[in-house]
Amino acid sequence: MTYTALAILKMCGDDFGRVHKPSIAKALNALQQSDGSFCPVANGSENDMRFVYCACAISKMIGDWSGIDKDRAVKYILSSQSYDYGIAQAPGQESHGGSTYCAVAALVLMERLADLPKKENLIQWLLERQQSGFQGRINKDVDTCYSFWIGATLDMLGAYQLVDFPSVKGFTLLCQHKMGGFSKCEGQYPDVLHTYLGLCGLSLGGEPGILPINSALGFSKRIADQFQM
Repeated sequence: MTYTALAILKMCGDDFGRVHKPSIAKALNALQQSDGSFCPVANGSENDMRFVYCACAISKMIGDWSGIDKDRAVKYILSSQSYDYGIAQAPGQESHGGSTYCAVAALVLMERLADLPKKENLIQWLLERQQSGFQGRINKDVDTCYSFWIGATLDMLGAYQLVDFPSVKGFTLLCQHKMGGFSKCEGQYPDVLHTYLGLCGLSLGGEPGILPINSALGFSKRIADQFQM
């Protein structure tokens, strides 16, 4: 919620003047676990790659990295890379497009992408997720949200040019509903999450009329450039 709140404030033109940044950094420090991962709340909860990413994005937006032990966070990310070179939510779990995005984006934000081994193998795993649109895991259906999760990861790895974007666009437009917005797959009702991420996926391919996005932060470059990436 802190990640999304800060992003929304900046999109609305706020200067963060009323945001107490030191408290946020202090909270992040308390939420990092001994294995390098993060919990979302202080009173005990799940801990996985999603919150590693959120912590890094928050730190980037407030310009204060004192709340993160980067070495421990990087160790957690690398230990979560699976035998197939995709990255899971945690060590020993199944590779997933969403957690792979979170891991790679966190490394980019920490300026530690060079620490990631076997990038070519990871790129191959990501490319194999494209059917028409992208699937999030092996043997799963395609889903509009992965046009962002997978596409943005390939972009950060410098390999988006290998994507068959016309197929991604074609699938995404099939998921556009007459009510407006996009659903996760053809024939379902639209929702705001898949509409947002579907538009982000179209942006990655340079679709006219959609602002370019910053793949690591998940919103437009126009806003992200304010954080001195």
